[in-house]
Amino acid sequence: MKNQTLAKILYRISEILELQEIEFKPRAYRKAALLIEGLSEDIEKIYQKQGEKGLLALPGIGKSISEKIIEFLETGAIRYYSKLKKEVKIDLEELSQVRGLGPRKIKLLYKKLGIKNLKDLEKAIKKQKLRKLESLGVTTEKNLLKSIELVKQGKGRLLLGRAYPLAMEIKAYLSKVPGVKKVEVAGSFRRGKETIGDLDFLVISKQPRKIIKAFTTLPDIKQILAKGTTRSAIRLTNNFNVDLRVVQEKKFGSALQYFTGDKQHNIALRKLALRKSFTLNEYGLFKLPKKTFIVGKTEKEIYQKLGLQYIPPELRMNEGEIESAQKNRIPKLVTKPKTEFHLHSTWSDGTNSLSEMASQAQKLGRKLISFSDHIGDIGVANSLKGKRFEQYLKEIDKINKKSDILILKGAEIDIDKYGNLRAEKSMLKKLDVVLGAIHSVFKGSEKEQTNRVCKAMEQIDILAHLTCRKINTREAISLNMERVYEKAKETNTFLEVNGTPERMDLKDVYIKAAKEYGCKFSLASDAHSIDGFNNLNYAIINAKRGWLENKDVLNCWSLNKIKKLFGK
Repeated sequence: MKNQTLAKILYRISEILELQEIEFKPRAYRKAALLIEGLSEDIEKIYQKQGEKGLLALPGIGKSISEKIIEFLETGAIRYYSKLKKEVKIDLEELSQVRGLGPRKIKLLYKKLGIKNLKDLEKAIKKQKLRKLESLGVTTEKNLLKSIELVKQGKGRLLLGRAYPLAMEIKAYLSKVPGVKKVEVAGSFRRGKETIGDLDFLVISKQPRKIIKAFTTLPDIKQILAKGTTRSAIRLTNNFNVDLRVVQEKKFGSALQYFTGDKQHNIALRKLALRKSFTLNEYGLFKLPKKTFIVGKTEKEIYQKLGLQYIPPELRMNEGEIESAQKNRIPKLVTKPKTEFHLHSTWSDGTNSLSEMASQAQKLGRKLISFSDHIGDIGVANSLKGKRFEQYLKEIDKINKKSDILILKGAEIDIDKYGNLRAEKSMLKKLDVVLGAIHSVFKGSEKEQTNRVCKAMEQIDILAHLTCRKINTREAISLNMERVYEKAKETNTFLEVNGTPERMDLKDVYIKAAKEYGCKFSLASDAHSIDGFNNLNYAIINAKRGWLENKDVLNCWSLNKIKKLFGK
């Protein structure tokens, strides 16, 4: 549970050091923060099991940073961070969330306009003060104001990928409490929403007081918000709220259904129940007029009694799922695939070697992978070209010969503003899988960006993180999505569903619309480390929200079909 808090501190240290124009150190702290943020295991457990040796074994963690991690794990704070915060009077935690504000610009705004926080920045923009500064202008003010609104929207919410390890840890903790028969997480988390406002836990137990006591003594509690006989609410040290309800076994299914479906789904379901002479609430399904209890133990029996096919949690948004369930047309949603097509290594901007990534893929049951390190003239991400590109291909061949899984030669290539790939055609011919992506020039008209994407699709196999959005920090580029879907179908280009928590791109509504056009998809962890493989889970969740089935998804096709597609 400490991973996210620690990562945030390390990010802040990096930003302060950058603000102070100190070289090299900021990158080291940022790299450590990125690693810890993506760890599947609690860093505290790593330290408890292996001590400092376990921390130093993590890629990018040196002696100086490991000492600060230990200090945080043992005391809950880092003195070095406290010292740096005193030296800088700016609220970096707020300002660094605003897209377009790097340390240098934050420093400039503080020196020239005395801007210390988000409130100061918004006030200065509205008074048109920024445009008077050299290198800034009206466009900068407009863009920053948009970014501020995105930051405000995300306040108090956690990305699904950040909430997931926290939810699993609390679930594991509660499951071990004597007297607990079953634990489930409900709410928007169970529906797989991209950002989560809080976590809702439901527990079956005949000893509710005992469960409430265990819950309110969880580690990292900042405040107990409510404590009743069957319900409690807490706020964690990361200011995230968690609710718990203890219910009887015979009412568990109805409670889970009630606290999972969104408001509109639940309203529609209750209306349907009334039309069938039932009433439905969190305590069960009751027959009218006497309100005789009928069922409530499982969700499936509730949907069945209402004449519906079971509706998976990810679809419960009142967007046609009830009508589909009445006609027995709920699809069998996508299952966990055994292939992946978007992975990075130390050859470009990853933190693990090709062999380490391949080994991890095999441990996770993958049967085929394609590496997608950056190549060409992107100018960032340690992009490969010339001799390094040739060496990269040779190393993949070398690992492939030793591996029990099939490894394809792939690459992620930048799409320029005109829709051209920023790599030589001779390089592309040496690849099995060509993955295209936009990494710059996010501002542009809908026509320009649509033409750009459509032209690129004539040259690639997979279009990665299509809309380029970053949740709460960067808006999606302007696109005519219908034209994009038509072109993807025409060129047989797979649209990527990227599971990186801050991307979740494509968005679920676009996935569903693209499926209706007949498009095909590729699920991606976009892993930059061995822990990054976990991101595939979030891609699967988003794919489910988009109603995808295995037949729609490249990763779920048979190995023979994939080999034939890529000429292997």
